[in-house]
Parts: sequence; structure tokens; C-alpha cells
Amino acid sequence: MSQSQNRLSRRKAGPVALGLGLIGLLGACAPALDTSRPVFAFGPRWHSAAPGTPRLMNNLVWWQDFRDPILNALIGRALTSNPDLAAAQARAKAAGQLAGTVAGPVNVTGGLGLKAKSGRLATEDSTQSADLGIEILFDPGRGREASRSLAAASAGEAAAQAAGARLFLLSEVSDAYLALRYDQRRLALAQADSARQRQTLALARKLEKGGETTKIETLRSQARIASLEAEMPSLEGAVASDMAKLALLAGDAPGALPADLASGLMKNTGQPRARMAPDPGIPADLIRNRPDIRAAEARYDAARAALGQARAALYPSLSLSGTIEAARNTRGAATSTGSLLSLGPNLRLPALPQGPARASISAADSRVEAAHADWTSAVLKALYEVETALIDYRAAVRSEAAADRAVNLHAQARRLMRDATSAGEATLSDLISVEDALASAETVQATAQLNRARSFALLNIRLGAGADPAPSP
Repeated sequence: MSQSQNRLSRRKAGPVALGLGLIGLLGACAPALDTSRPVFAFGPRWHSAAPGTPRLMNNLVWWQDFRDPILNALIGRALTSNPDLAAAQARAKAAGQLAGTVAGPVNVTGGLGLKAKSGRLATEDSTQSADLGIEILFDPGRGREASRSLAAASAGEAAAQAAGARLFLLSEVSDAYLALRYDQRRLALAQADSARQRQTLALARKLEKGGETTKIETLRSQARIASLEAEMPSLEGAVASDMAKLALLAGDAPGALPADLASGLMKNTGQPRARMAPDPGIPADLIRNRPDIRAAEARYDAARAALGQARAALYPSLSLSGTIEAARNTRGAATSTGSLLSLGPNLRLPALPQGPARASISAADSRVEAAHADWTSAVLKALYEVETALIDYRAAVRSEAAADRAVNLHAQARRLMRDATSAGEATLSDLISVEDALASAETVQATAQLNRARSFALLNIRLGAGADPAPSP
């Protein structure tokens, strides 16, 4: 190359280098996107579990603590077959895939074409062409980076919503199952009480014949049996309704559950009992597991990314694009080929005046503040819900223990009273009163066991436990 050509090349390259340097200098002034996690000032007791306290809440399969294989199988089926959960997970998957469609700083495109035509003349034209394009983006305002962050935040929110759908399903299935076992227990108690009352009725008739009691006690015993018989159809209906709801949650039509699962649900295997200590340690990092907090955090990330996009409008951008085209044309017996190379920059300057762009930045900044306030509100709500769930669980533990003692005492009193009545040392009215008290205590006990089991499930749900699948062993 001659010296004049070198000088010409340097003369052409000089403005390009100057432009790139200027854009790079402007880019150095553009603030980087803030990707730090929002921080909440937790109290000391929320920073970590007390020494020696088991972290039982960090359990992705907390329902297994009930040690109920039917519940485990039912939840397993619901997590794989429930259509609402499947739809939420598909939406989250689509959002994640869309996040990958945001173009990067380098893009390559290509194409291939073929065209032929013929006419009345003895000539025939055909053309084959191919092109390859490349574009390199210099983005000093970090607008493309902000677009990728916004897409990632949208995917994160969709993933949090899918986790929320999973958590909601766990809550619904566990609650419906606990209700089923409670209604079955109530039905069994009513049947057992009815059997006791029939024994008492037989005793009443025997004592009435001997003149040791009155017709009133016999009528009271008969009335008690009639009341229990009136209660049983509603309890049977509640059991059937619980079964239908569980089938729906598992993704099956009512009555269409697998035979082994359906037969397991029909058997009254007793109420599941929570076994967790009443004072578990609740580290602050577990609160962040909640899908609603994760969704609020994703919205905060999206607001910061939108702020980055608004700021990028204040900066120029330069794209360097080029195209290589090749063509081959055939006309009759003659063939010709050719190629074309094009390369050039494309500079986009910010709009002037910049007042509207700066107003957009101010608005985006305010939306970031609002999103952070929403996240803080979500954390406060989570703390409140966990605190109240802990209070409820501790109260349920005490109630269950007291109910167990009451049933034992009433059962002992009934046995003694029945012996005393048979021996003529107590009246039949006293026996009926003791049996009514025992029946009431057993109902209270069943309710207390239900409340503790529900409180255990709710505490885990409030902590977001189970929102994400457990890792494969």
C-alpha cells in the first residue's frame, strides 16, 4: 500500500476511532444497574436460630412429618397432576424462555433464496442468492443490559407465582385431608357414642322394670340415640364432600382417584398428629422463601431495570453492521456470479431537549421507591403472619394436651359411674350426664387435634416451606 493510501485510511479511521472513544467515555459516565438484594432490618431474634434449636421449618417436604403414607401419596399425585399448578408452571417456563429472546450485543443473521422464471422464449432465468449479516452494538447507556434485566425480573416473578401456586396447592390438599380425617373421626365417635347409648338404654329398661329408675331416664337415653342418628347423615355427607374435593385437587374427577388411593382415603386411619416442638427456631433467611416476597423482590428488580432503560435514553448508541451477499444467475447456458460487501456504522443520538427523558427517569425512580416499599410491606406482612402462626401453634399444642387429659378423666369417670349405676349406687341420670360429658370431651379432643395439625401446616405454609421442589437425592 502506498503512503498516500495509508494516510487516506488513517484519515477515514480517525473519525470512527474518535466517535468510538467519545461513546466509550459517555458510557463510563452511565451508572451501572443496581442488582443488589433489598435489605430489611430484622430484629436480633430473626437473624438466626437460637443455639441448639432445630431448624425444623427449613423442610421442603414438611407434610411427611405427619408420617401418613396416604397423605404423602395424595400430595405426590396432586403435585404432578393438578391442572392449575401445571398451567402456572408452564407460564413460568414460557417467561423464562422469553427472557432468552432479548438480543445480545452481537447478532448474526443469514438467508438463502432461489428464484426461477420461464417464458415463451427459449430462455430461462434462475437466481440463487445467499446473505450473511452481522451487527455489533455499542451501548454506553446500558440499555440492552437493562432490557435483559427486565426480562429476567419478569421471569423471576412468573417463577415466584408458580411457586405460590404450588404452595397454595399444598395448603389446600393438606387442609382437605385433615378435614376428611376429622370428619371420619367425628363419624366414628358418633357411632361409638350411639353404641354406648344403646348399652345405657338396655340398662335403663332393665332398671325401669325393677322399679329402680323412671321412664324419664329411658326417654332421655332414647332421645340421645335419636340425636346421634340425626347427626350421622351430615357427617357422612361431609366425608363424601371431602373425598370429592381431594379428587379434584389431585387432578381427577370425583370418584376417579386410583383405587389404592381411594381405598386408603375411605379407611378411617385416624387423625394425623403434628409432632413438631412448639418453639422452633425461625431464621430470617427462611422468610425469604415465601413466594409473595420473591414476587415483590422480582417487581423491585423490574422497576430498577426500567429505571436503567429510562437512563439509557440520555446516551447515544452506535451499531456497526455489515452484510455479505453472494448471487449466482443462470440465463440459458450462461452463468454469472457476483458478491457484495457492505459495512457501516449507525449512530443513534438522544432526543433533544432532554426534559421529557429526564422526567421519565424521575417517574421510573419513583416507581423504584414504590416497589421497594411494597417489598418492605410484604416482609412485614410475612413476619406478622409467621408470628401469629407460631402463637396459634403453641396455643393448639396446649389445647390438645388438655383435651387428651380431659378425655382420659371422663373415660375413667364413665367406667366408675357405670359400675356404680349397675350396683344401684348411682342413678341412671348421673350415668347419662357422664356419658354426655365424655362425648363432648371426645369431640373437643378431635377438634384440638385438627387445630394443631392445621396450625402446623399453616406455619409451614406461612414460611413458604414446600414452595420449591425438594432436590433429588
